[in-house]
Amino acid sequence: MAGLLDVIWSESFWLPKGRTWDDLKSTDTITKPQADDLYIVPPLAILLLVVRFLFERFIARPLCIYLGIEDKPRKEPEPNVICEKVFHSVSKRPDENVIKGLCNQLGWSDFKVRQWFTRRRNISKLPVMRKATESCWRFLFYISAFLYGFGVLIRKDWFFNSDEWFIGYLTDQSLESDIRWYYIIELAFYVSLLSSVLVDNKRKDFWEMTIHHFITILLIGGSYVIGHFRIGSVIIVVHDSSDYWLESAKVANYAKMQRTCDGLFVGFALTFFLSRWVVYPFWVCNAALFTSMEYSGLFPSYSIMTSFLFVLQILHILWGFHVARVVYTFTVSGKVERDVRSEDEDEDPVEEKEPAVQAKKKK
Repeated sequence: MAGLLDVIWSESFWLPKGRTWDDLKSTDTITKPQADDLYIVPPLAILLLVVRFLFERFIARPLCIYLGIEDKPRKEPEPNVICEKVFHSVSKRPDENVIKGLCNQLGWSDFKVRQWFTRRRNISKLPVMRKATESCWRFLFYISAFLYGFGVLIRKDWFFNSDEWFIGYLTDQSLESDIRWYYIIELAFYVSLLSSVLVDNKRKDFWEMTIHHFITILLIGGSYVIGHFRIGSVIIVVHDSSDYWLESAKVANYAKMQRTCDGLFVGFALTFFLSRWVVYPFWVCNAALFTSMEYSGLFPSYSIMTSFLFVLQILHILWGFHVARVVYTFTVSGKVERDVRSEDEDEDPVEEKEPAVQAKKKK
């Protein structure tokens, strides 16, 4: 076991050449991050899940009801093994050829087959209330974390000077308790998000978000272990600066408050592109790749984490194109249609009787 731990915590992997774990031991005057500090993260993540459950049930839900958010009634499709198999193994939205084949096989009309798949898609989606309360929780955390993080960092004399993120690395940088708790709570939050990803609202970018959460956990935890908490805390606050706009816009959209949704989405788009396409790549990533070379240099663990920063930027670019598409639609139509990162809302209820039958009744 001791030999395995020596391999896992190899100084040649985690630390710059010539440095040892002794360099990360706190002194009477300088407090340094300790890997043992992260033991509190799992229980704290569980606590956040409990707080989330209570908040969504007793605070977010009544608030959403007050805002007029309600679940649409959904009708179950009649049991059908063949359609169910097509739904899971072929497509949730079968094309004309598949529909025609099902009509011939089942003896159903085109209308009835389409109705079955519409109802099946609707019942497989989370209710609107679940989506709304989830967004309320994320909004509460993101805005609280951003206000706290920005309030803490703005008072640090090294915040705006990227050189100071690395000067004195492993020797003179002291970890204040406010930064420590900012790190630990953010890490616990993303652990809770990753652990609940299968039950949360499933978006079109499910795998991208899962990768994002996983990489974020590795970056926050890894940068804390090797003592790069200054640039790490800057990265966290930059990311938190836009997310609460999006979650509040979602709630407004679910409540059908169109003007409020539009205004919040504009705020999200502006902060997203400023933080993720300007500040993050040209200030943060630039410092992580080039400025760090002057003071700490590259070493295996830092090189891997730096590559993760650029993976995040690729995700930012992909999401940015989706946001730009919604901005374009908003410019043309004058309103935000829907959240492009979410699955479609419930589709319009299908008619209960076929058009031909209805036409006969009208006659």
